[in-house]
Amino acid sequence: MSKEKTKKKRGEKVVGLIRAVFNPYNIVMFIAVAISVSIFSNAFRVSVIEAPYWNARADSMLRLDTIMTSVPQRGDILARDGMPMAQTVALYTAFVDFSAPRVDEKIYTNITYPRGSSERDTLYLDHLCEYLAKNYPVKTKQEYADYITSRRKKKSNSCVLVEGMTNNQFEELKNFWVFDECRDGFRTGLTRIRSYKRYYPYDSLTSIVLGRAVLATKEMLEKDTSYHRNEWHGTSGLEYGLDKELFGIPGKTRRRQEAWGFGTEVIEPSIPGKDVVTTIDITIQEIAARNLIKEVAAQRAEYGTAIVMDVATGEIRAMINVDKDKNSKYTFKTRHNYATRIVEPGSVIKTLSMMLALNRNPHIDVHRKFNSQGAVPEVGSYKKIDCYQQVITPHQVIVRSDNRGICKIVSDTYRDNYRQFIYDIINTKIEETCNLPMPGTMRPSIHDSIALKTQADYYSFAQMIFGYHNRYSPLSTLSIYNAIANDGRLMKPQIVKAYMHNGQVDTVFSPQCLNENLCSPDVARKLRAMMYDVVNNDTIGTARRISKGRVKLAGKTGTVTAQREIMIPYMKNDTLKYKFKEKYVENERRIVFAGFFPYEKPQYSCIVLIDKPRDHSAGGVAGGVFKAIAEEMYSRNMLDCDVQYKTGNGDKNPPRNSSVSQCDEMVYDYLQQYPTVDTTKQVKVVATDVEIDADSLSMPSVVGMTAADALYLLESMGLNVNLTGNAGRVAAQSLRAGSQLSQGMDVTLKLK
Repeated sequence: MSKEKTKKKRGEKVVGLIRAVFNPYNIVMFIAVAISVSIFSNAFRVSVIEAPYWNARADSMLRLDTIMTSVPQRGDILARDGMPMAQTVALYTAFVDFSAPRVDEKIYTNITYPRGSSERDTLYLDHLCEYLAKNYPVKTKQEYADYITSRRKKKSNSCVLVEGMTNNQFEELKNFWVFDECRDGFRTGLTRIRSYKRYYPYDSLTSIVLGRAVLATKEMLEKDTSYHRNEWHGTSGLEYGLDKELFGIPGKTRRRQEAWGFGTEVIEPSIPGKDVVTTIDITIQEIAARNLIKEVAAQRAEYGTAIVMDVATGEIRAMINVDKDKNSKYTFKTRHNYATRIVEPGSVIKTLSMMLALNRNPHIDVHRKFNSQGAVPEVGSYKKIDCYQQVITPHQVIVRSDNRGICKIVSDTYRDNYRQFIYDIINTKIEETCNLPMPGTMRPSIHDSIALKTQADYYSFAQMIFGYHNRYSPLSTLSIYNAIANDGRLMKPQIVKAYMHNGQVDTVFSPQCLNENLCSPDVARKLRAMMYDVVNNDTIGTARRISKGRVKLAGKTGTVTAQREIMIPYMKNDTLKYKFKEKYVENERRIVFAGFFPYEKPQYSCIVLIDKPRDHSAGGVAGGVFKAIAEEMYSRNMLDCDVQYKTGNGDKNPPRNSSVSQCDEMVYDYLQQYPTVDTTKQVKVVATDVEIDADSLSMPSVVGMTAADALYLLESMGLNVNLTGNAGRVAAQSLRAGSQLSQGMDVTLKLK
């Protein structure tokens, strides 16, 4: 019995022990203790043993010690009167959020069914779409409604309302009463995303001159290791040439941990780029652009370029290029800056040849007849040098543009030392007239290594004299004419006037004279008289077609056989290959007119070049553009000469800003928003050309047009136009649209 009792007691103890072990409370306690031990052991391991590893990993993820680059604000490019031609602006994309209950409720859900209709009355949506269509007419009211409805049906959380808004425009939309009705505390259902854009208000006029600035691409980052992401850098034009000044100096920042998250600590603040003040006059740029593209299109030419320069300073007031796009439409967004590309100039270079001859031999009587036979004797019968008449005066050589006459004068002056003529061209410092801060600006190509041994060499020398063989850019050619108008002082062409920093002038670039004595004032006077007769001699002047006008013009025509690139086959290592070669095309011409105005007191010089026009008259076509520019500047009282022609009682000087200042967002807002053009059936505006119904005698609406287009339209209808207000677009007109007109009536346009 004792053994059985002992076994029984042992069994009871085992059962009791098992019950104690598997007691729920004991199990919970055991698990809790085990977890606590594990937590404390792991915490000790992480915080003490593995602390260096985890601290390093946290720093790499949070980047608290990483120095980051702060991108500076890119500087603006301004016209000479302070109007922005290129600037970086903050733009916003506005979204409406359908997840906001009151937005969906007010616009779609909580509405009535009018007159028992099965369709809901979307009154709020109608008002919103009407507002958007009026202020942002990229879509119609119905298109806005369809787009917003389709996004909601797709159960999108939000949809884009407007892209490219300024801060002021977003605030105006945010305060629109529809969103006030949708407001739920601080939420209106309207959100935005900010981005930056390089904006060019006068892009169509200045695109090739200003160039482009873009966010650094992968190719740019690989090419220049100093570039970083999110930086704006220039790729062409002034944006590229002055990229260092415009870009500024990057700063340094790092991430900082704060009580409620993370912030940014500025270590070194970034320094904004400088604003560049150019010499470009937007009004003259518009005048030159409109007249050039009109003639180039009428002539169906290959391309055209025009430059207007201030005589006294050499400052470039306008530089225009016209070309064909891929759709054969004429545009100012050209492939090249033709104003700075070298070409054979043609007869406009005869004026330089005459100048050098008069410099070398001041005793030449420009009104004494001479025999031009045997112009360059060494040429012999190799090739014929054309002439108008055998007996001629030096004065008539320029007026008639006589090839043999100018060759005779130069060859007699430089007899036995023809190479000195080439050296004299180089010594004019004409090669330094192309130093503009723009890529693609080409130096004149002057063949100073010509052998002068064979008849072909001497014929090439003769070609130098009358406009072939050597190559000059229109800018370099114009600099010579500018010097003649400036009594022989050769000014360096200038397109950058000053740098500004934080609204204050930082650096000023004064006019620079390259050659004080390109020619004597007496020689300059003789040459000006010759160029005056080129236009005003009704018998032999090559530009007599433009002689009748309100401004006395002087200049020189030039016509040269145009060239085209053709593929020439050749054999290399028994393989047929091709190369490009320029070849003269006999029935195609490049025409040019260069000169200055007014003749009595030269104020502006100008050159117009048109390639391959239908009409080969340099005086009538290129000279016609030259004249149109001068006449329009005269009619606006932009020339310092006696004005006999009166258009009204008011001053027609183009409105300008009184000072150069940094343009802020308010200016940008104005440039973005202006009154919508209220066209009538009598007026149709297409690009820069204005078509007018000849039978119309009623006043058109010009509200919303640029000042230049409105002025051109109304003056072409015989009205006397006065401009008031700030430069920009027409905000109001004194004569109501549709009112009856008569020739000579006065109309005042208010610009805003």
